[in-house]
Amino acid sequence: MTYTRCIRSCLVLLLFLLLFAAWVNPSGAAQDGQGNILIFWTENDRLKAVTLMTAQGCGNPVGIVAIPVYIRINEGEHHLTISETYARVGREGLTCRLEQLFQTPIGSYLAVDQSTLEKASCIFGPIIMAGRTTSLAEVFEGSYTEGEIEPQSEIRALAARLVEPKALIKAPQVMMILTTEVRTNLGYRSIWNIYRMVELQGPGVINKRALTGRDFYVGNRKYRDVAPEAWARTLNDVTKV
Repeated sequence: MTYTRCIRSCLVLLLFLLLFAAWVNPSGAAQDGQGNILIFWTENDRLKAVTLMTAQGCGNPVGIVAIPVYIRINEGEHHLTISETYARVGREGLTCRLEQLFQTPIGSYLAVDQSTLEKASCIFGPIIMAGRTTSLAEVFEGSYTEGEIEPQSEIRALAARLVEPKALIKAPQVMMILTTEVRTNLGYRSIWNIYRMVELQGPGVINKRALTGRDFYVGNRKYRDVAPEAWARTLNDVTKV
């Protein structure tokens, strides 16, 4: 999977879970970091993508920071990628490290496996993206088009599709899959609050950025080094009203 498709897949996953899964109570978000949510997309034990979402309630943007898994972070005397750190210390260990890097508490998480996404995609059925009929699974993988699509435009387009009446009809079936197979510590609220937020404010409520830095290769493996100050700055950029 290319870098662009990795980001797109992570953002699509995030929006899908945002609209069809649990929602945090915004009243406690400012105190304990519950409004900051890490989204983990895995395939068995392998981390495919991870994204930080910050959602502080209506009136504020939904901020998204895509974290490429080939970013290197300093772990003592060693440099490990995000995916290598996940393999070594697991979800909780990686969360602690990202809290340090973003300089903010991260109190919530959603973890979903590839098999769960495929089940949900089958239930949801075909959707129209980029002028052609495709599936959620293909959107996750970024395989529905060979052209370059700007990730923020894509996720906003998908948001518009997911609040259409024909999508709402299928929400209970999709919810059944996600509530039994998605691992999360979020508190559950009415899913219609999320639809209402997108309907009232529109898909433009979603802001995204990817962590940028210096890319380089060692052999055929790609890596990225991100400046220490870039983590908090990027998070701040997506949360500006």
